[in-house]
Amino acid sequence: MKWEDLKPGMSVRIAKGHGSGYGGRRGRILAVGTFEGSLKRIGALVDIAEPLLVVIEPEALEEMPEDQLPPGWEEFEV
Repeated sequence: MKWEDLKPGMSVRIAKGHGSGYGGRRGRILAVGTFEGSLKRIGALVDIAEPLLVVIEPEALEEMPEDQLPPGWEEFEV
């Protein structure tokens, strides 16, 4: 993806085989830009539904369709 396409709240997937060890995981972008006191943009802060947040560069992210339900839930008719 490009920097311009990244927006907070967007649902994304991290590219498989990413060096962070979190490749293939889905998450939601919380913030985009500068982190850790750096003056340059370094990536997007992504919530991957674990007790940590990861910073991933835009090239390693792909947009995913919005999930209607959280992981582990499903719809059925009563």
